[in-house]
This record gives sequence, structure tokens and C-alpha cells, in this order.
Amino acid sequence: MPARKPLSTALGKQYESLSDLVYRHLRDQILWGTLPPGSRLSLRGLAEHLGVSPMPVRDALRRLATEELVEVAPRSSTRVTQISLETIREMFEIRTHLEPLAGRLAVAHLTTADIERLHRYQEKLERATSQHHPEEWHRWNQEFHLFIFRKCGNNLLRRMTESLWNRNFRFLTGRVVTQADFRERRAKEHRQMLRAFRRRDPDALEAAYRYHMVQSGIATMEFFRTLGPKTATTRSRKARDTLSDS
Repeated sequence: MPARKPLSTALGKQYESLSDLVYRHLRDQILWGTLPPGSRLSLRGLAEHLGVSPMPVRDALRRLATEELVEVAPRSSTRVTQISLETIREMFEIRTHLEPLAGRLAVAHLTTADIERLHRYQEKLERATSQHHPEEWHRWNQEFHLFIFRKCGNNLLRRMTESLWNRNFRFLTGRVVTQADFRERRAKEHRQMLRAFRRRDPDALEAAYRYHMVQSGIATMEFFRTLGPKTATTRSRKARDTLSDS
């Protein structure tokens, strides 16, 4: 456990309670990979590190457990939830089909002003890429994709894609976008998508979007494979092949 680092009481004024502050602090550390999967979380150690009593830490860990971000075992240690390659494969297998469909449908609904808006999001994403700001990168990447979902013209599909997007961030995105190579490759794939939108070509857009999702899924699995316990090579290869064949 790092040296004690008390939470700022001034920052705490933003929140309803100290428990809320501790929850947000720990959640951010999990989502952005400061606390990697499998990390052991000691109630007393965290309380001492954050300069608070054990009660708000206990409350925060309970909330994180309801979001499946930590695993609380009775009479055992609490750990940051491990992410299996199977979970990643399942998530991207669904996203690889639904999100390109949303993009294809959006082609007919995007105005010239909408496409320019996507272009501005991309410019900000590119700037965050060159300046090595993963949180800013995630912000504009999210704006880019959620705008496409909102423009697909199908409310059920929009809700499904947004739900999967939020779940993906909770378990995967923040941690993997800390990798510069991941951010750079996804930015290049966005350019292909933008070109297809400008040409009003639904086939090209769907193909570019599907490639984007497949490559994102493979890169995410490779990243998490390096974090967790050793996974059989055959299992990893099977997961990659499944995504590539989607």
C-alpha cells in the first residue's frame, strides 16, 4: 500500500458524504487501472491510506461490489474483479454486430452539420492522442460513438448500444486506453469511418466500423491477458479467432 494520502476535505464538499467521496476515488482508480484486476483491497489499509475511518471505506466497497467492480468474500480479502477473456469476447462479439448496424442506419440520418460535428470530435480526440491525455481521449471517443448511436433512428438499438458502451467502460475501456498504441490505432480507424460518412456509403461505413470493433476487441483481450493470471494460448487464440470471424 502506498504512503498515506488523505482525501481533500475541500473536494469532499462536492459530495453528500465521505462515503461518496471514497467510493468515487476508488472507482476512478479501478476504472483507470491504478488498481488493476486482482488487486487486494484491505479495509484498514485503505482507511489509513486515505486518512478516513473504516466505515466510509466499507460503504464504498459495498457499492463497488454492486457494480461488480470488486469481489467481497466473507472472512477473506476484497479484490478488484478479475476480467476473463471470455467476458471480453462476449462483450465485443455483441458490440461488433450492434454498433456497425447503428452506424449503417445513422448514414441516412446524419446531416452535413452532424458529420462536421463528428469531425470536430475526431479533431479533439486526435489532439488528446498526440498530447497523451487518455481521459480526454476517452471523453471525445465517447462523444463520437454516442452521437452515432443517437442518430441511428432506432430507439431500441440506441438503448442497447449505449448500455453496452457503459458496461464496456465500467470493465474495460479506462484501463486499456492508458495504452498509447491503442489510442493511436483507434483514432486511425475513426478516420476511415468519417470518410465513409462523408461519402454517404452505408456499406463502407459498416465495414469500417466492424473492423474498428474487431481490432478494439483483439487489442483489449491482449492487454488484459498481460494483467491477469496466465491463460492458455489456445484459449486466447480461440477468443481472437472468434472476434475476427464475427
